[in-house]
Amino acid sequence: MILKDQVKKLPDSPGIYQFYDKERKLLYVGKSVSIKKRVASYFRSKNLGAKTDLLVSKIATVSHIKVFSEFEALLLEAQLIRTNQPFFNSIAKDDKSPIYIKVTNDQIPLITLERKRNLVAAQFSKGPFPSAKVAREILRMIRRIFPYCHHKNPQKPCLYVHLGLCPFPYRKKESPDPYQETIVKIKKLLSGQIKNLITQLSKEMVSWAKIQNYEQAGVVKKQIEKLQYLTTTYHTPPEFLEQPTLVDDLTRAKLRALESTLGLAIIPRRIECYDISNIQGNLATGSMVVFTNGLPDKGEYRKFKIKFENKPNDYQMIREVIARRAKNDWPVPDLMIIDGGRGQLNAALSQVTKYKQSFSSNKVNTFVVALAKRFDQIYSQNRVLPISLPKESPARLLAQQIRDEAHRFAITYHRLLKSKNLLAQVAK
Repeated sequence: MILKDQVKKLPDSPGIYQFYDKERKLLYVGKSVSIKKRVASYFRSKNLGAKTDLLVSKIATVSHIKVFSEFEALLLEAQLIRTNQPFFNSIAKDDKSPIYIKVTNDQIPLITLERKRNLVAAQFSKGPFPSAKVAREILRMIRRIFPYCHHKNPQKPCLYVHLGLCPFPYRKKESPDPYQETIVKIKKLLSGQIKNLITQLSKEMVSWAKIQNYEQAGVVKKQIEKLQYLTTTYHTPPEFLEQPTLVDDLTRAKLRALESTLGLAIIPRRIECYDISNIQGNLATGSMVVFTNGLPDKGEYRKFKIKFENKPNDYQMIREVIARRAKNDWPVPDLMIIDGGRGQLNAALSQVTKYKQSFSSNKVNTFVVALAKRFDQIYSQNRVLPISLPKESPARLLAQQIRDEAHRFAITYHRLLKSKNLLAQVAK
């Protein structure tokens, strides 16, 4: 197969790519949120620089490994570079001494990058990473979830404090225990204990809600959402290396489980999920996310600015969004998931029935379900009682992943509209 054909068949999904020369010698390992787009850019662009031009001239074949998240791609890339030491990765390294992420043992722990030769055995460290750039990218993602401090200056807050990415523990008069707890969570994340960390945060969120500290419960909830979006279903680099088709294998298993659980006529190739985001009906938005063959298909995502302006009414907003979707010439979904319960399901079904030509293809009609957040029960169009699945059920995990992505997409658009509205008011 010629190189051009190999590039065309690469997936538009997160993962790592590997360039080999004609003798099957590994030249370079890279990562991207879209393997296909990143690899294609090497061959579209000109004057990439002497090093990159030389690399491209030597590429004979391309291989790839898909992963579920950008975080997994970073760790897998680091593992492959560390193990294989490809020439074009090695010459890009900023130092021959391996780089680590270090957590100091100070009264107020700091998180920094450190070379191996400077590490102290008693300190927590994670690595080595192939370069400071890779390590910084990992810390950048972690900092968005758990703001941390990285410098010793108790007198003057840095820029990260003003950006909300550093809690500036030096100014707190009370015990620094909350910051210590944050450090423990970061250590868990760096150690790959993702599931345990999410479980811990979920318990914290419930505890804060029980004592009616809803502001803190909301903070923890956002951490959980960011963590879930960052890692999705976390798998370690060795798992991907032992089973390079892990993403496809697990995704197919989830799709088959969903087909069986819902009693679908076919394995759902195109799944659409809808979510409404609003605060007391103000600046309400709707989202449509699309999963093709069980994976996010972001080019197909759509967002809706709700036109319904009466008092808050989720059902009417869902009817509006589904009706507007029906009037577009988009591919027919095999499965539609609505964020909500029986009422939201019925609202969507009313429009799917009304615009049935937009929701039928090859004698197969779009199947509609709703997924309630409280107990993650599935309300189906052909069942009286909701379906309750165990937490580890592949069907439930896939439905939750899709529903959570629709919620993330809707709330992101809602916040954008709120920001624009606030700026417009200030301008007046």
